[in-house]
Amino acid sequence: MRIRWHSLTLLAVPLASALTQQKVDIHRAAIPTASVRLGGALSSVRVIGWDKDSIALTGVIGAGSRFDGGAMNSAGPVQGMKYYVEAPDEGALRANKLELRVPARARVWIKAGSADIEASGVTGGLDLNIVGGSVRVSGTPRELMVESMDGAVTIDGTAEFARVKTATGDIVLKGGGEDLTLTTVSGAIRAAEGTVQRGRFESVTGPIIFAGTVARGGDVKFDTHSGSIELRLAPRADLEIDASSVTGSIENAWTRTRPIAGREGRGMELGISSGMGGARVSIRSFKGNVRLTTR
Repeated sequence: MRIRWHSLTLLAVPLASALTQQKVDIHRAAIPTASVRLGGALSSVRVIGWDKDSIALTGVIGAGSRFDGGAMNSAGPVQGMKYYVEAPDEGALRANKLELRVPARARVWIKAGSADIEASGVTGGLDLNIVGGSVRVSGTPRELMVESMDGAVTIDGTAEFARVKTATGDIVLKGGGEDLTLTTVSGAIRAAEGTVQRGRFESVTGPIIFAGTVARGGDVKFDTHSGSIELRLAPRADLEIDASSVTGSIENAWTRTRPIAGREGRGMELGISSGMGGARVSIRSFKGNVRLTTR
């Protein structure tokens, strides 16, 4: 069975009576900044931004699953679309796999349970929420919002504005951005490359490893309770660094400046100034160890 909507009104089409996998094949003309919401029992979603003023939603849903949704306006190119998938059991959920193609400047909102989400080519906005699974984003989204409990998040590109939050899932940043906040409870944060203008990297117990570049005039903060913080810096990076740890250690293998005892003899502190008014880096740790090294 092929599913295709031509009406611009919101539709609710039950498919629960189907005994086999159902194909989804929806194609609609859309405005360049259309909004698409997709949620429910999904195992994988692939989002692709393209240079066409249209939306295409294709894929399959498992036997017994229910697929509801449609367009949010009644005439002309679609301004918004909303779809929801329900599954009767785990087996049907695993079969629910969709691909969504949208105009590059569109905004996409996805909320699922344990799902693998891959997004590329979207220059508009992405708002992605999962419990488990994984999220991988590549390209240059203007706005990126990701929340995950256990799922890993990988960003391979540059976002103007990004807020990424996990509980136990790891966060990997392979690009950079103008205004980034990466937060985890016990997952690891790894910023492997790219340039950050303004950034905040926070963890409770998870380690933070930063090997990127802080833009000239930038401001980047690292905060953790008991996780370790390691900065791998370029040999001649123009940085003003202010680091402190209440009960953890501070090791500086980047310059010859040695850490000193903290205020009132508690913990350790390290201050490094290039004297050139470089980018500001703040490091705060309660129990975690801090290490600066040359990459």
